Amino acid sequence: MNSVIPRTLNPEIDSDLEREVAFFLKWGYLVVEDAITKDQVEQLRAALDETFERKSEMFVHQLLEEDERFLFLLDNSPVLRRMTAILGNCVQLHSATARITGKGAEDQDWHRDGPWPMDSAGTPYGSLPAQINCGYYLDDLSPENGPIAIVPGSHRALFGPPAGHPRFPDELHVMARPGQAVMFDGWIYHRGVANNAMRRRVCLMCYQNAWMKSRESFEGPKARHLREHGTDEQKLLLGAVEKW
Repeated sequence: MNSVIPRTLNPEIDSDLEREVAFFLKWGYLVVEDAITKDQVEQLRAALDETFERKSEMFVHQLLEEDERFLFLLDNSPVLRRMTAILGNCVQLHSATARITGKGAEDQDWHRDGPWPMDSAGTPYGSLPAQINCGYYLDDLSPENGPIAIVPGSHRALFGPPAGHPRFPDELHVMARPGQAVMFDGWIYHRGVANNAMRRRVCLMCYQNAWMKSRESFEGPKARHLREHGTDEQKLLLGAVEKW
C-alpha cells in the first residue's frame, strides 16, 4: 500500500504547464488540445451510444462500469498531468459520468458542483475545496446545439450563482471540438446552453484531492479490478488508500 502513496505532494512541471496552471488558477477553466485521438473519439462515441441505447437514460453514473472502452479516461495522460499539476500528486477520482443532451433541451440554470461556499477569510492552512471536472465533448459544440457556458473567474466569487440562467456580460460559451477536453473548477459558475439542433454527447471525469470523499464508491467489478491490479496511479485514483 505504501507504494500507492506518492512520495511528493507536487509534481515537477515545465514552463508551458506552469503557464496553463496559472491560467486555470486565475480563470477557473482550461481547454486541453489533443486530449484524445480521433480513434479514441470514435471509440467513446460507439461505447456511449451503446450504453444509452441499453439504459435509455439521459445521464449515466458509474461510467467506468458500463464499457471497457471508457476505462482509459481514468488516467488519460494529457488530462491527468494537468490535474496533478493543479491538485498535486495525491489525486483521486470523484465521479465518472456521461450525458447525452437531445434537441429541445432547455437552458440549464447556473450552478456550482460543490455545496461549500467560498469564504473571504480563506480556509485553514489555505486549503480550498479542490474539485476539477473534465468534459470530453464528442460532438462539435455550437450556438445551435448548446455549448457549455462559464463565467471566468467566478470560482473565486464569495457568493453562489444567481437563480435561473440570466446573462452575464463576461460569460464565455466554450465551443469545444471532439478531441479537446474542457477542465473547469467545480466552483466556477457554469451551465449547459439550450439545444436547438443536434444532440451533444459528453463524458465527464471529475477529480479531487485524495483525502476528500468521492461521490462514487467505485465498487463495481471493473473499478475493483483496477484498484487491486492496476498501476499505483490507478489504485490511488480509485480510492485504494482507505484512510489517511
